[in-house]
Amino acid sequence: MNTKTLGYSTMIVSAALMGCVGLFARNINTSGDVIAFTRMTVGAICVFALMLHQGKTMLIKSTKLTPSVIASGACLGLCLAAYVSSTQHTTLANAVFLIYTGPVFSTILAAIFLKEKISKLTAGLLTAVFIGCLFIIGIINYDSTSGLTVSLSFSKENFIGDMLGLASGVGYGLYLFFSRYRTDVSSDSRSFYNFLFGAVAIALCFTVNPPSLAKMDTSSWVWLISMGFFIGFGALSLLTIAAKHLKAAELACVSYFETVVGAGIGISMFGESLTALQTLGGILVIAGGMGEIVLSMAKKHSNAKQAKATTQQ
Repeated sequence: MNTKTLGYSTMIVSAALMGCVGLFARNINTSGDVIAFTRMTVGAICVFALMLHQGKTMLIKSTKLTPSVIASGACLGLCLAAYVSSTQHTTLANAVFLIYTGPVFSTILAAIFLKEKISKLTAGLLTAVFIGCLFIIGIINYDSTSGLTVSLSFSKENFIGDMLGLASGVGYGLYLFFSRYRTDVSSDSRSFYNFLFGAVAIALCFTVNPPSLAKMDTSSWVWLISMGFFIGFGALSLLTIAAKHLKAAELACVSYFETVVGAGIGISMFGESLTALQTLGGILVIAGGMGEIVLSMAKKHSNAKQAKATTQQ
């Protein structure tokens, strides 16, 4: 197996596991923050054990902790807590599409605080993601009687879940933004500290709103521990392998497979449905998120081809 094939294979499996969050969450009788905390804690323990086995624990000790390292981990933990809770209160499609609005918030923050310029293409793609988000949560709606309408009234059944989904998108955007401040940290150390500070942030929330485990039965515990191992440690380990063989843009493209898996599980296993506008919204979110990456990759490939042709002449 060549390195690209290995990279894509591991990334696809990693994204598929991430897309199963809702399946696990709906079989666990406790709140989303408890589920996210377990996932973060199991992930931190497993990553540390793996680094210990590989003799890389010195990387953890040598990493200088700064506010951005702590904040990126905390935002990731809180983002996942909001996302898991979202899957319990709205459709899996809504939850997984809304968390992927994160790159929009990250790009806006980078433009404001890092003075990064937003091209016309980027602005257009961000607009597509924003409109897609409005379709998904029902601000822009359509019915045969009223036609296309714009309203701030939300579905009572999905309102809490959709708002948690948006919150997870904001948290994901903040995580991406803070991660850009310390590119010198190794991927292993970054993973460990993300899990660690994610768990700490959720634990601090427990002091304000203590969790309840009263409804947890044997089945719930099995699902909870399995989720921590497979979707916490397993998905991350595969992502780490993929990152060694794929470029960042290639990783980002494949990661959107998670939205397809999440929506597919909701439709096939839980009998959920998407309206035509929600489907269009999901397509806009995926297209907007992947559009610039795909075009950038195509442009680089074209430039490389031209450079090669020039040298051969």
